[in-house]
Amino acid sequence: MFGYILLAITALFCLGLSLLTASKPTLVGDSAMGYGLGLAFLGLGFAVGSLALTITILSKGGFHWVAGNPGLRTGTVLAAWLCIAATTFFCAVFKWEWHSSDDHTYPQFLRWLALAQGQTWIPLLWLAACLVSLSPAWQSSVSPAAYKGSFFAGLIVGAVFSAGLVVGYFRDSGRQFQAQVAGRQEQEDRWQQQTLAFIDSQKPQDPIVFLLVHTTRHQADTVRQAALAKMKTHADYEGEILKVLQNPNYYREVYYFLDGNRVTDTRAFAAALNESIGWMARTITADIRDSNNLQHWSFDSYGIDRMLRAIDEQFQNQGVDFYPTVLRLRKALDTTPPERFKDVKFDITRVVDDWLARHRKR
Repeated sequence: MFGYILLAITALFCLGLSLLTASKPTLVGDSAMGYGLGLAFLGLGFAVGSLALTITILSKGGFHWVAGNPGLRTGTVLAAWLCIAATTFFCAVFKWEWHSSDDHTYPQFLRWLALAQGQTWIPLLWLAACLVSLSPAWQSSVSPAAYKGSFFAGLIVGAVFSAGLVVGYFRDSGRQFQAQVAGRQEQEDRWQQQTLAFIDSQKPQDPIVFLLVHTTRHQADTVRQAALAKMKTHADYEGEILKVLQNPNYYREVYYFLDGNRVTDTRAFAAALNESIGWMARTITADIRDSNNLQHWSFDSYGIDRMLRAIDEQFQNQGVDFYPTVLRLRKALDTTPPERFKDVKFDITRVVDDWLARHRKR
């Protein structure tokens, strides 16, 4: 009896989908929202009801005629249920909501089945097979070719329709990805043009500090070369950069330049760089003690990784021992934070630890 109740409930949801999509709805405003909610409710109801019906029949030994092997039988029946449920719902959706006529993202035959009332007759093939499987008496009075044909016809149509859905999904995903890539590229190109325009607008008498961020090794080559060329229009550009490095307020800007660009007066730069690390250690100590928002990435933007690379690439053996100052920086990162941030571990700490390990005196 329970199986027949589930069959009746599932059939009612199927009937509801057919009636809901019988005439073209008003797809604007509240009417569109009501139509969408109705589709979702009836589609979900049909899926859940048909699944419960399927499990009930399988548990009572039904569908034994599908396959002799129990595992194969269960897998085939559940696959059929999934295909039928998906086909029924998307036929109902595609009947009045179809946006692939021009781009053919989804195969056109999906639309044809929807217009052919697939949401009505395809689930009936499944329900007819379920009805016969509920009772041995029904099976004995109906030709096996009829209910087997009904079952496998529904399975084949549902499988083909579901395959079309999968194809459409991957096509749509691919097009969305291409659109995102194109959008990002357009944004990067626009930013690059704006940056190049800014660099071009700089005069030799303008502060060189505004160009430094554009000279790092990770900049686009066109931007980096334009910034370097503009800097060299300054009569003593290295001297100006050194003065910025010696400024407690702007020294971190020079780290962009030193990360990938060599200087001639390496000893002077090494001494100033070493002093700047001490300033940074004091800044980090104060920032940790006074912060109201510490995160694991809080000091990633301080340029510590750029500074350490610059030391390794061009300031070793320049009469400056960076190890004690970098060690002081490391201790600053261990400053006791406010109680609510006691569990925060800074990502940049690992970078400093690695550098100290490589340069520890044996």
